Formats: sequence, structure tokens, C-alpha cells
Amino acid sequence: MSALSGFFLVLLGFGFLIFIHELGHFLAAKWAGIRADGFAIGMGPCVVSYRRGIGFCVGSADARVVKQHGKRTIEMSDAERESHGLGETEYSFRALPLGGYVRMLGQEDGNPEATSDDARSFSKAPLFKRGVVILAGITANLALAIVLFLCAFLAGVRFPAPTIGFVLPGSPAAQATPIDATQAIGLQPGDIVLAIDGEEARTFVDLRVAAAMAKPETPITFVVQRGEATLSYITTPRRDPGSGLLSIGVDPARSAALTSVRDSRDDVARMLARLGSEFKTQGIGAGSRITAVNGAKVTTYAELDLAARASRGQSMSVEWTTDAEPPSTVTLSMKPRPEFESMRLPDGQGFDAALLGLAPLARVLEFADGSANTEVLRAGDVFLRVGELDGPRVLQLMQHFRAHPSSTINATVLREQSEVAVAIRTDRDGRVGIYLESAWDLPRLANAIETMAEGEGTRDTPAKALASVALGSAISFDGTPLADFHALRTRLLDRLATATTDDAISIRLGLRDPSPQANPIEVTTTLTAADIRSLRALRYTFPIPETFFDPQFTILSAHGNPLTAISMGFRQTIVMVEQVFLTIDRVARGSVSASQLQGPVGILHTGTKVADEGFMYIVFFLALISVNLAVVNLLPIPIADGGLFVFLLYEKFAGRAPSIAFQNAAALAGIAFVAGLFLLTFYNDLSRLFGG
Repeated sequence: MSALSGFFLVLLGFGFLIFIHELGHFLAAKWAGIRADGFAIGMGPCVVSYRRGIGFCVGSADARVVKQHGKRTIEMSDAERESHGLGETEYSFRALPLGGYVRMLGQEDGNPEATSDDARSFSKAPLFKRGVVILAGITANLALAIVLFLCAFLAGVRFPAPTIGFVLPGSPAAQATPIDATQAIGLQPGDIVLAIDGEEARTFVDLRVAAAMAKPETPITFVVQRGEATLSYITTPRRDPGSGLLSIGVDPARSAALTSVRDSRDDVARMLARLGSEFKTQGIGAGSRITAVNGAKVTTYAELDLAARASRGQSMSVEWTTDAEPPSTVTLSMKPRPEFESMRLPDGQGFDAALLGLAPLARVLEFADGSANTEVLRAGDVFLRVGELDGPRVLQLMQHFRAHPSSTINATVLREQSEVAVAIRTDRDGRVGIYLESAWDLPRLANAIETMAEGEGTRDTPAKALASVALGSAISFDGTPLADFHALRTRLLDRLATATTDDAISIRLGLRDPSPQANPIEVTTTLTAADIRSLRALRYTFPIPETFFDPQFTILSAHGNPLTAISMGFRQTIVMVEQVFLTIDRVARGSVSASQLQGPVGILHTGTKVADEGFMYIVFFLALISVNLAVVNLLPIPIADGGLFVFLLYEKFAGRAPSIAFQNAAALAGIAFVAGLFLLTFYNDLSRLFGG
């Protein structure tokens, strides 16, 4: 019901924006003396209308006018209309609460031949007045945006703070170059972004937009606060394969509160269920907040992570405050999660998790909604072979599915100690509707990562020495069989703890086939200084990943000062106009994919999510859309306001209007362009809604 109410609220708001646009045209037409025969709220069939001389009636008043006088009001002269006591304009409510329209004498969108010789027709009005009428809708949307921004900033709007949380290893952020050569390379968790290319950064959204809108292969400069120091970094955004947008590879800093956003509540519940049933029985779920760890107060996820690192793998006492009414305090024991190495693969293939290049098999964690493979696979299935791919790692498995869209792929999975043959179906985008995890708790190996990217080059991993051993092998260390990768991690770190330097260390790894009677194959391999540094950097992290927590927030507010709110409203409107034009430019350049564009369905879907953030966030969102409507209407598309204004400029300088034949051709081209754009965005919207 919450989603439904949010949907209708945003739907009405979206319709209101279009209504304001048409109201701008209508009021300008009245000012210009152009005869406005109709003004409608909404679209589609007429529900109720009013015209002076007819009064209120169900349906269109025009039907009664035709019945009484034999023709429509727009077909009468002013004198004839007044002789019948009829008002100039029919005001109507239409069935679909989306926008509205104004019907002017001698002007009809998409039909240049709908002209009139009447002195009060649109085509007979002076050029200046016609220009004002055409631009009035755009002006109305921009003015409305300023007012909406003003209201939002007076009340205050919550946004993710411009503080960096997670930094993806090997990403542009991790490789950012400091302007001061004495500083460490790379942005770091906890950095507060103050400015981007000289522009103030007020929210984390500013950071993401700046990266996405950057010119391809063009570096951008970040000024960050790190502790008491103010530092400057330069980095070049790269295309993120997940979103298709340019990115620097960072996520916002998180709070200590589990997210309660509607679309994430089920994910939070499933994640807590995997950790243990006590969370549900104690009432801990979406919206619950961690207030202390081992007796120390915490407010951010960074503090949770520091506590997990300090625990050295021992259980932590975690104090929760539930989201119930009234709230209750619950203390649970939680064991931290060990980190493994995140290795960047050569040639931009991405990242995969491993230990010295030894990687675990991929396992089914859970199913996405609407998965076509719920009857084929089970949660806990471990992939041994998929198609021609033996022992796939998580990343390899995802890439294999994507490479075989709309296919049925034969696979073998390990299910309750038995090998089971299955046939997996992929959709047209190569998705199978499952979430994957690395099976760290098994001793069996997937394809090893033999070579990893490092800096601008590559280096071999210790696992390369074991490349000849069969996949699916079990691990041993110095002759002792190991239960899983956790045991291997512990043995490696214990060995490093006894080493006095970072010089190369030799270790003896053993691998054997899963069958008990198989003889192990032992290989002595050398850990380089780089391997040792990577292993020593491994820590323990908090058992709940940070993506399940709300971001740290900042409030954009004028603090009750109307003048400040007006200034902020003007500034935000100008920024949004620039960003819309930048988006068009970046789509043309190819740095922003056309698949990122949204249509009305996508806007409504996004707005429904926005409704979870509160009414003021809806106001802010509608202000953004109002700016978008203004800019899109300003584009020189023949059936848009911008295209009509171009025709006026031609008439001004050529001394005559474009020919009807040219206007017809341009109108058809404009309709075809808008229809094509609508179909593209409609496809994008449905793909995100039902395919993502």
C-alpha cells in the first residue's frame, strides 16, 4: 500500500508538472490576445467541462454547442460567439490525470496546416508575442522548479554525505594521483570530498554525477579532507561494466543502521537469516541500528569495521536497538568475517577473490525474484562444471552465462556430497536469476588465478606453480590436509607471523583429487615480497556487508532563511539545466549509454522509490523532473517548443514562415524521433523493471 500511494502521489505530481507547462502557454496566449478555445487538465476523454453560456456539464461542452448552434465554438467568429453568449474557452477535466493541453486558434502541435486567417489566431499574432507564448511553458517549468527547490531547501532534504566509504581495489579512486607527491596514492575510506574540479561537493550524488558526466579520458580533480589535512587528487573515471557509466569506483560511507528502504527489506531479512535465527526472534531487521560493539559506542560502519579488525577473529558483543515501537535493546554475539585477497585480472576483466591465486568454487546463495531456475538449482549448489568450463570461479561463471544469452546450458553441481547434472536456462541478457558466493568453507579449488594485474603491468601468483593439478583438488599445507580456505588463510598468516622480514618465503602446498585414495601432489612455491604484503594486509571485517546499511546522510537546508532558500533554488535549477545538457552531450560522445535513459515509466518507478524518503524528497524529485521537461522542450525538435521557436527565428530573418510542406516534413520527422525515443526509453524502463 505504501508503494501504491507513493506511485499515485508521483503520478499526480508528474501530471501537475505538465499541467503547469500548458498553463504557461495558456496564460501567455491570453496576454497576447490569441484566442484559446480550450484548456484541459489531464488527457484523454473529457469527464466534465465548463464553458460560459453552457455551464458545467458531463463530457465536452462542445457537444452541446454543436447541438444548439450547428458548429463548434472554434469555428465561430468572436462576434458570432458573443451573440450566442458563449465564453471563449472550454475548461475541462480529462480521464487521465497526466498533464493537460491548451488549444489555440490556428496552432496545433504536429499539424502545421491547422492555420486560420482570423485576426486573433496564433499565426496572425506578432512574432514577439508568438515567441513569448512558445517559451512560456518552458519558463513556467523553470519557475516551478525554483519554487519547489525553495520549498525543499526551507524544510531540508536528506542526501548521502560526500564521504567516501568503500574504495574498489584497482579502481581510478584507488589509483588517484596526489598533487602533493609526499602523500599516499589513492583516495581512502573516510575522505570527505570538498570540491570536484573547483565546484563544491555537497552530497555524494555530486561525486557520482561528476564522474559520470566527465569527458571520456579526461582527468578530474578532487579536493578531500583527511583528518586535519586538505589534499588534492587527480584521477580519470573509467566505464563501470555494471552501470555502463563512467565511475571512479567508490561507494558512500555508511551508518550503523540497517537500511529500511522498501526494495531492500527482503534482502536484509534473508541476509540476517543466513547469519542465524536469533536475529528474527529478537526482532532485529530492516531499520535496526547498532549502538555499541564490545561496550564502545558506534555510529558509523567504519567504526564497526575497526571493531571487527581489532577483534582478531574473536566473537564480538554487538548491541542493537530495534525499529519496533517502543524500541528495545538487544545484545548478540557476532563473529567477524575474514577478508580474502581481491585480485585484479589482466586486460580489464574485473576482480575475483582468491588466496595466493587459489580460488574457491562458485555456489548458489539465493534466487532472484522471477528466476527461471528455481526448479533446476537449489541454494547451496556448488558449480563443478558449466558447459565446457570446469571449476568456475564466481566471475568466470557470470561471464560464461553472459556469453550465452537465451540458452540452455548443461552443468554439473555438487549437491549434498553428490554430483548432479542440471540444465540451466539464461535469459536474453545472459542472466540466470541467482546470487552467487565463493565457497570458502570447502577445500576444493576452482580455476586458479595464475596472473594478476598490478599497476600498469602484471605478475604471476604462487598458484601458477600448481596449474598442472586437476581442478576440484583439495588443499593441504606442509603435508597437513586442510578443511577449507579459512584454514589455509590461518596457516599462511601463522607462517608469516614467524617471519622476520618481507623477503621471499617458501611454503609447501599440497593438492589432491577429492577421492580419499588419491595421493597428494605437493609443490614448493615461493611467496614474493608482494605476496607477503598482500597477505599481511588481510584483516577481519564486520559480518554484515556495508551495502546493507544506510549511507551517512547530510541535510541540504536553508535553515529557515527564505533568501538563502531562493538562492539555493536558483543555483540548483541552473546546475540541473547544465547537467541535462551535459547528459545529452555525453550520450552523443558515447560515455553515457543510451540504455541509461529513462522514460515516463522509469520516472514513475524511480519516483515511487523516492517516496520512501519522505514528502520533501518527492518535492525535490519533481523539481528535477520539471527542469528536465523545460530543457527537453527547449531542444530544436520540430514538434517541441524549441523547434517551433526555431521556425519563428527563420521567419524573423527570412521574412516569411517555412513552407507548409517543409513544416509537415519536419513535423513527421519530429514525431518519428519522439516516437523512437519513447520506444527506446520504454524498452529501457521495462528491462530495468522486469529484466534487472
